[in-house]
Amino acid sequence: MFDRFHGMFRTASAEPYRFLFPLGIAGAVIGIGLWIPYYFWPDAFAYPGQGHAVLQIQGFLLCFIFGFLGTMLPKVHGVAPLGPIQFALLPVGLLALNAAALAGYPVLAQVFHLALLLNFFLFALLRWPTRRGNPPVFFVFIAAGALSDAIGTAFRIGGLSGYGPSQNFRLGALLQYQAFPLLLILGVGGYLLPKLFANGQVDPLRMRSAGGSLVSLVLSAGLFLTGFGIEAWLSDGMLAVRLGSGLRAMVWIWFLLSQLRVHRITSRLPAYLAGARWALVAMGAGMLMPVFLPQYLVGWEHLIFITGLLWLTLSIAARVTTAHGGSLPLLAARRKTVLAYGWLLAMAALTRVSTEIWTGGRALHLALAAAFAILGLGLWSLLFGRLAFRFPDSGH
Repeated sequence: MFDRFHGMFRTASAEPYRFLFPLGIAGAVIGIGLWIPYYFWPDAFAYPGQGHAVLQIQGFLLCFIFGFLGTMLPKVHGVAPLGPIQFALLPVGLLALNAAALAGYPVLAQVFHLALLLNFFLFALLRWPTRRGNPPVFFVFIAAGALSDAIGTAFRIGGLSGYGPSQNFRLGALLQYQAFPLLLILGVGGYLLPKLFANGQVDPLRMRSAGGSLVSLVLSAGLFLTGFGIEAWLSDGMLAVRLGSGLRAMVWIWFLLSQLRVHRITSRLPAYLAGARWALVAMGAGMLMPVFLPQYLVGWEHLIFITGLLWLTLSIAARVTTAHGGSLPLLAARRKTVLAYGWLLAMAALTRVSTEIWTGGRALHLALAAAFAILGLGLWSLLFGRLAFRFPDSGH
């Protein structure tokens, strides 16, 4: 029994998605689900704004980010995977972060977030000297995203502790909640998605050279981050939102058209990739709409998150779990189910956007959006979540 458990732990250290994806789903369900008891028992449940945001972005997304990068990066660079201690610190730290957010200790939650980042930075630095070749140029976005998150977390800790101007606190939230995950999508997506859209064989060792001009990618990352700085620091709020969102939308559309070439995809995509394409387009719409209707900014941000980040994350996670679980044919065999969880998330996003436009019955709209999203997460879990626990020697 001990040997079997030890083997499973070693496998999970090399493929941390096996523990972190299910943990992320649990965090998402709790974070989203807070709106349902708030609707039914508003006197007993406080408004869950900050707790909801922390569990969704720093709980759910960090689980999937660390799970995916911790599995992919060692294979791309040909280096040793996460060690047992560094791996164990990820779920422990993520559970502590979620617990601190739910218990109402926001500063402590951000400290745990920063500690998780430092743990992952240490893993990357220790492996760097033994890498086999340099990373794909698109990984400059991953570096920019990780640095943005570290700076954003420091700003958030300072703001929550009463230090620094309010603009820094706003910038910190933008860097954490948007810059970090979106830049990771540009980095990982630019490297991986063209191969998947072309139905090609994914071989990390042969894809190190994927990418275009490093100069253009650095400039686009700089423009993308400049948009967040403008939104946080420009005194004219509406103008700041229009300019900042416009810059980000411009970079995102450039990425979709010139790097992913989504407009040239003519073949019938597998359901999970069709969902990924819709998610990428939805994120672009969420960045572009504030240029025209900045008064509904919160709604557009949720369009980016729910129909964008959440749907795209689950789509790529479906590929990871089926590939590593030896069940890739499942993606084609259950096409309607794969599409169904995505459309449930789309319904959640539309309901959440409507909350900002038609403000009557706000709590009911939030609860309905939460219910749609939880149904989508549950459907994904029934289909793919169990595969995370299908270890190579488990036999089931």
